[in-house]
Amino acid sequence: MSNITFSIDESILRRVKVVAAQHGTSINAMVRDYFSSLLASGIDDADTMNGNQRTLFDYSVGGTGRSRARKILGVDDATLTLMMRAAGFPPPRASSEQENEMLDEIKDIHLVA
Repeated sequence: MSNITFSIDESILRRVKVVAAQHGTSINAMVRDYFSSLLASGIDDADTMNGNQRTLFDYSVGGTGRSRARKILGVDDATLTLMMRAAGFPPPRASSEQENEMLDEIKDIHLVA
């Protein structure tokens, strides 16, 4: 079995350690299970991924926005979230531009306070 190394924010790591302990497992097992479920969703073979899976994957990796994914799938926000969970895809991460905008907003809030 191979090992991998990756970086993770300390606050996230602390929270993940708690979750792992609460569920009687390890972070290693959680990551391994996540990768297994991701591959089971069909993302490793784009030719066999159905249209819904492709849309959910594109949304998950930031290739498609929430509004567009909802429109393509014909669902509301709650159903989109449930579909993402059922497919084993993580929620989408904000783009760098969106993250910078959020940080600017947070700075503005702290400057006003």
